[in-house]
Amino acid sequence: LNIIYDNLLGFFGRCYDYLNMWVAIFAAHAWDFFGDRDKRFGENALGIYERCSGNDTFLTHAIVAPMVDRSRKASELIDPYIQAAIVEKNSRGVLVRGAAMVSTAAPYSEEIIYFPNLLRDPHPRYALAFVCPSNLDGIKFIARRSFRPREGYGEFEYPISSRFEESDAFVIFDNALIPWEDVLICEDVDKIIPMMWGGVYMKAWFNYHFNIQYYSRLKFLTGLAFLITQAIGTEKFINVQEKLGELLIYLNLTRASIIAAEDEGEKLPNGLYRPNPEIAVSASHFNMKALPRAFEIIKLLSGGALVSLPSSIRDLENPEIRRYIDKYLVGSGVSAVERIKLFNLAWDVVSSEMGQRYELYDRFSRGDPTVMWSRMPMQFNEQKEECIRLVKELLDSIPNPKA
Repeated sequence: LNIIYDNLLGFFGRCYDYLNMWVAIFAAHAWDFFGDRDKRFGENALGIYERCSGNDTFLTHAIVAPMVDRSRKASELIDPYIQAAIVEKNSRGVLVRGAAMVSTAAPYSEEIIYFPNLLRDPHPRYALAFVCPSNLDGIKFIARRSFRPREGYGEFEYPISSRFEESDAFVIFDNALIPWEDVLICEDVDKIIPMMWGGVYMKAWFNYHFNIQYYSRLKFLTGLAFLITQAIGTEKFINVQEKLGELLIYLNLTRASIIAAEDEGEKLPNGLYRPNPEIAVSASHFNMKALPRAFEIIKLLSGGALVSLPSSIRDLENPEIRRYIDKYLVGSGVSAVERIKLFNLAWDVVSSEMGQRYELYDRFSRGDPTVMWSRMPMQFNEQKEECIRLVKELLDSIPNPKA
């Protein structure tokens, strides 16, 4: 995975390996989780894996309910089928109506994984998980506009946008009939939350994967920051060195979390080796704030150089303009062309539509950071109690005053 994401510079969050991993984990838990109450679902987990691995399938997923009115439960909205829900079951499958948002890579995916968050509304109609073809009748995608460079611009001006655009889409299930063989969970509320936090513990796996992706991105952002400061002669300034050091701290903490999650993982009875959930989740949640901060540091180190750039490569190809560019847009030890390429890259990473999309993705792709951080005491209760025990033992050892 490090090799894959180093080649992608830590971008392209929906690279094929991410959801391939999910399908493999579903198969590994076919009998101890999905099929422990109804063997059909265990058989389905294995069948889905065989189908996807055999066809080298590219998957997307949809797991976020539409943001219509977060102050109400899904079942309290004017239409209880805004969030994807079960309409009816028949001999052929489950009829699903509703929607889900932020399905990255959906328009060019071959299959889609769906499962909900039931913490807001644990109604059985919403307790559904499945993996089905993206072109199934009744499934529709509404994609956001593309962030690829507009006409007349290319990789010189937008080196990241021209390479790593991945479309995000709104998914609509318009009375889509999901075949029984594609269903993993149906009306079983007690299965949905453990799928994330209990028996399957998907949180451990995908947060570990996020950390590998973020490690590569932090390497790239740190290298970019060093080149920026070298190009404008600020690398030795103490306030600049502090920010460069901050990036290196984020980088090495993420690296340490990957190693620790692996070293303190657990071999499961089904043969899987699962990374340590507490470490993987904590590091990933930390990066929900560290990555946006890294973007901010790039902006702070760049200053006005981010916008003091020619409009396009055509300016450099114009001899009359080029002589001024070569004189006034040089850097410290770099030519004007090298400096422009560097700051075009920096702009695309942190300030273009693509850059802003990635900052939003880093901040919210696992949920609201405030909510995620506030849930940690509940989710890691064992650790909380261990910390409290240490303090109580010391307090108990301190003698009480004599009466």
